[in-house]
Amino acid sequence: MPTVLFADEVFLKGAGTISGKIVEQTETTVMVDIGSGVMGVPMSHVDRIVKGRSPLDDYAERAGRLGPQDTDGWRKLGGWASQQGLSVQSREAYRKVLDLAPNDPEANDAMGFVLLDGRWVPEEEAYRARGYVKFDGEWMTPAEAQRFRDSEAADQARQDAGQRARMTETERMLAETRAAKTAERAADQQAREREEARWTQPVYWGGWGYGVNSWPSAPVGNDRPAGSTP
Repeated sequence: MPTVLFADEVFLKGAGTISGKIVEQTETTVMVDIGSGVMGVPMSHVDRIVKGRSPLDDYAERAGRLGPQDTDGWRKLGGWASQQGLSVQSREAYRKVLDLAPNDPEANDAMGFVLLDGRWVPEEEAYRARGYVKFDGEWMTPAEAQRFRDSEAADQARQDAGQRARMTETERMLAETRAAKTAERAADQQAREREEARWTQPVYWGGWGYGVNSWPSAPVGNDRPAGSTP
């Protein structure tokens, strides 16, 4: 059966440790509350577990001593939890403060609220009310956002132009290569045609006169007309 343990050191096989508070452990898995959430680790990856006291234990103990109306106590606990890296617990404590004192500056600031016209509102609402826009994850004026857009557009245009130039140069080189190969094949063909023509031209023989003679079209053999003498 799963058991609830108070431990904060889970040593992994090979290297590394996980610090927090073990909230559940079975034969196959150990669940560790690390402050910002609970993560499960297969027991096959665990080398050993060392039980000890973690900031989560301190938070639970401190919260248990506070009364439901102790605004100052919850505020101090929220600040302490934030310093310990316990973001979930810090927000939990500050939320209790806001339940008691909705206009508390520290708690509102910690929860991400901004004072706008006497009201604490979410940061996004405050920025939009002031005319800001969110660009690339940051709040800025519309003019600033437009300058960034123009700069990005110019950068993209330069990149596109460079890409087109490279493609044009590549196409030019390919065209030159194709033209050179075509010229080479044409020159080879002309050379072959000249060689063939040289061997098939008629031969002029000198003697009593000049006439055009050609080599016999068939080899001379022993087949002679009847009655002829050699």
